[in-house]
Amino acid sequence: MTVEMLRSAHSVGESNLHLQFTPAYRRDVFSQEIVRILTRDYILAASKRMKIEILAIGFGDDHVHVFIRNWKNFSIVAAAKRLKGFSSRMMRKHHFELFCAKLYKKKFWSAGYFYRTVGVVNASTVERYVKESQQYSYEKSDAQKKLIEFFSHDRRPPL
Repeated sequence: MTVEMLRSAHSVGESNLHLQFTPAYRRDVFSQEIVRILTRDYILAASKRMKIEILAIGFGDDHVHVFIRNWKNFSIVAAAKRLKGFSSRMMRKHHFELFCAKLYKKKFWSAGYFYRTVGVVNASTVERYVKESQQYSYEKSDAQKKLIEFFSHDRRPPL
């Protein structure tokens, strides 16, 4: 596998990040496919605004894994805050009726998040990081698909 490096005027390198977000109260809002699709689309829209590349997005019923590439212009805190903030605002503003029975008022995401910086990202490393870092939630849900199924060779997240 060849590694594509990010080049700018004064640097060359690679930066990959694995984030996991959970909905408020760890509710199973992602058990509905429409909520997964809309949330994914808003996370992708936020990443486009930030000019970062999403390598993969995978959902469990009560969490989402996001693999980001070339986020060097943001701190981990800023990247997580902007992705969560935009997707939360848009979901609550336009689609609150889809999850209002599970979440309350102005809360979509829980306050925290999991993060891990990662090296070269390919299908096997994606699977390993999900298994190692989220063992409990990875095995918890039969409905959860392996993130490996979401990884695409052309680096576009699937529908």
